[in-house]
Amino acid sequence: MRSPTKSPGIWSALRLGVASMRRHPGLAALFLAATIVEGALQGLMIWALRAILLRFGAAGQAGNTVLLLSAVAILGVSLAQSASVYFGELVSIRLSSRVEIESMWEVLGKLLTLPVRFFDRNSQADLVMSSYYDLKGIRSVTTEIGRLVLYVSRIAGLAVVAWILSPKLALIGLVSVPLGAVPAYWFGRRITRAAHGERTAITTLHDSFFQLIGGIRVIKVSSSEQRVLEKARKTGSELFVQVVRQARDKGLSRLLLEAVSSVGLIVVILVGGRDVAEGKLGWQSLLGILLAVVAVYAPVVGILQIYGNLRSVIPNLSGVERVLSEPPAFLDQATARPLREAPRTIELNNVSFRYGDQAVLQSIRATFRRGETLGIVGPSGAGKSTLLSLLLRFYEPTEGQILLDGVDLREIRHADLMACSALVLQEPFLFRDTVANNIRWSRPEAPMSEVMRAARAADIHDEISQMENGYDTVLGVGRDSRSVSVGQKQRICIAAALFKSAPLLFLDEATSNLDSVSERKVQAAIDRLMEGRTTFVIAHRLSTLRRATRLMVLDEGRLAGLGTHEELLAGNATYQALWGTQVATRIEEPVLR
Repeated sequence: MRSPTKSPGIWSALRLGVASMRRHPGLAALFLAATIVEGALQGLMIWALRAILLRFGAAGQAGNTVLLLSAVAILGVSLAQSASVYFGELVSIRLSSRVEIESMWEVLGKLLTLPVRFFDRNSQADLVMSSYYDLKGIRSVTTEIGRLVLYVSRIAGLAVVAWILSPKLALIGLVSVPLGAVPAYWFGRRITRAAHGERTAITTLHDSFFQLIGGIRVIKVSSSEQRVLEKARKTGSELFVQVVRQARDKGLSRLLLEAVSSVGLIVVILVGGRDVAEGKLGWQSLLGILLAVVAVYAPVVGILQIYGNLRSVIPNLSGVERVLSEPPAFLDQATARPLREAPRTIELNNVSFRYGDQAVLQSIRATFRRGETLGIVGPSGAGKSTLLSLLLRFYEPTEGQILLDGVDLREIRHADLMACSALVLQEPFLFRDTVANNIRWSRPEAPMSEVMRAARAADIHDEISQMENGYDTVLGVGRDSRSVSVGQKQRICIAAALFKSAPLLFLDEATSNLDSVSERKVQAAIDRLMEGRTTFVIAHRLSTLRRATRLMVLDEGRLAGLGTHEELLAGNATYQALWGTQVATRIEEPVLR
């Protein structure tokens, strides 16, 4: 992902937490009220204890009635504090979970608006991290805002009580707190660096799992299990180092805080003890101040932990921010034109495309007519798939134009282009849903009769019917779904394209991964699919292009030839070489003649 100009800092994290809470003002108000009440009750508890001690110290005031009333008062304050803690935690969970889920919707919604190039240049693991794991950082920030309010209210309540009892001792005891927190700022930067390292290591581990799941057959055949495991161990060791480093820095900052705070406590005891000895201060007041000062240290340590936690989630917030700050896919112009049917002509007008500094397509000029089947052939890396992506406007040309009936593709509503297009890929992609829903994905409300008609046309109906749950079989779940072959998956994809009945059809190596029997079935389904449509077909095996109206030959990003099989075989050197290689190696039966 592209990096933002500046990574979020502590203040950015706090602003994000406040903004998240403002989306739910009712819950946020209840949450803050509960935390403020809890903090205030902490100071009230100290004041109540001092008052009781004063009553006990007064002559004749330590009877059973006083004792009972004192116990009831302490119990009441304690129960009120416990109730506020319970209520605050309950509201906190509801608030933070809502914020996390809504942020997940926001990120997923954003991902759906991003161009294909964004997904091409980012790993699956990094996107999964940003779409799920990093969002826990937003949840953490929201929770930490509440904890911060709680600890600040506790400190305020205790500080007020201590100041009332003795301003001098309160100042001595509380001034050491900010001094002890100074080292936390320096440690915070180290914590963030370690957290970045932790996120990088986790992303690498996720990538390893994705590669293991997708490439287990290659791993086993190449006997590379040990190498894969060793690489994961190395990454795991780095993850361990970064996690321990964060814990160490957080622990050191707390150690320094408690050391400095302890000095302040000792000074309060010395100065307060002298005042008690000189009769300037009652021992009950000194005890109350000591209790308040000691009680202050707990919320201060809590604030220090909040600081460390916020520092730890900054890399997660950066991951989310990178996604949300990405510009969306090509936006329609205000004057964008509709596309209701297949254009009469599609013209490539001096089209070029570059990936960074690498030229992929150069000065392509060609015109296609409605109803044609265009085969796109050429050596690997010639730019065939890139050309399909340009026609679908997944990418935009860096130079030149793609014209539909003379109108620049960029001036046509992208949603209309998608509605008029169907795509079948080399690797069949199916959703984790029922077979029926996969076929009618473009129109979920369509009746089963239309779904079955498309399945019959794709020659997959009988095989679906033989599954235990038929069209209700959930792909990716259960015994039947695991036994679905690649050829069957491809024909389900073709059934979905038939069901959509789009006038523009794009086939990218749709039969390259199939055995001869499956290929014949899939090719027969494809032949039916291409009828009456403008079709662009990429294929390495030239036999799959026997019904192509014309063939487009690409070589090193340039248009090397455009014509029928006979025309190209007679006078195009690139096509002759491709044809000769396939005939000589018997990769395909030469049936185009």
